[in-house]
Amino acid sequence: FTTYSLCVSLACLAAIIFNNTTDYTYVTYVISMLVSAIAVALAVFNYGSIVDLFSPLVSRWGHLEEVLFSKDMWYLILGGLKNTVLIFVFAAILAIFLGAVLSYLAISHKWPWLYKPLSWFVMTIHDVPAVALMMFFYYVVFAGEMNGIFVSIIALGVYTSGSLVKVFKVHILQVDRGQIEAGRALGMTKVQCYRHIVLPQAVKSMLPIFIGHLRQQLRATSYAGYIAQKDLIKAVSAVREQYDDTFLPLIIVSILYLILSWMISQVIKFLYIKFFG
Repeated sequence: FTTYSLCVSLACLAAIIFNNTTDYTYVTYVISMLVSAIAVALAVFNYGSIVDLFSPLVSRWGHLEEVLFSKDMWYLILGGLKNTVLIFVFAAILAIFLGAVLSYLAISHKWPWLYKPLSWFVMTIHDVPAVALMMFFYYVVFAGEMNGIFVSIIALGVYTSGSLVKVFKVHILQVDRGQIEAGRALGMTKVQCYRHIVLPQAVKSMLPIFIGHLRQQLRATSYAGYIAQKDLIKAVSAVREQYDDTFLPLIIVSILYLILSWMISQVIKFLYIKFFG
């Protein structure tokens, strides 16, 4: 009980540190602080005092130190991190590409014979849980013979593209058409109008939602373990089996997920400033 309470507390406190200081996240701060305080209070109530709360960790410090400085543990976790990042990056590229293509076909009304079945397929798949979709692709479509990382990329890319289609389409159509007509009157081509007028406004308004979907996709990479891939969550299971310890690898993996989530926000904002700022 103490271990889980401390995990929740540390995760919530880390979320406070890594979240952006905007008005939108103030509610997140309050909720995180309340959950953290409740978790610590429950743990203290269960053990009687704050000293008793940390006594199991102190008594197990020798074992925790052995795990912390073990090369095997870091080999497993870094291997899982590599696979997690690999799956996320290529799945995100695939999702953005599919979402952009489908939203373009929807807005331009070109090739309805292609857009309608593809759109129906992607939207339907998006309503299926990501883990079920990943297992379906791996065990049914590819009969377990395809590389699991490749299958994870395909499944998560298609899954996330379903939500990105809606995001791209809605925010592009929100830009006043009169601005495009004004640009064309000034001699700009249609591509130039979209590049310099439509996209900067659309991307700016969709940025928080877009980042949220990418963070959701990052969390969904943890399902790769269901198709025998050694992602971060699978690395925790491997460390637990080898060292009979869950607390330390869970803390490390949670911090790594928080860092990756923070990096996603920073990279997307950097790219926006570079190309549209």
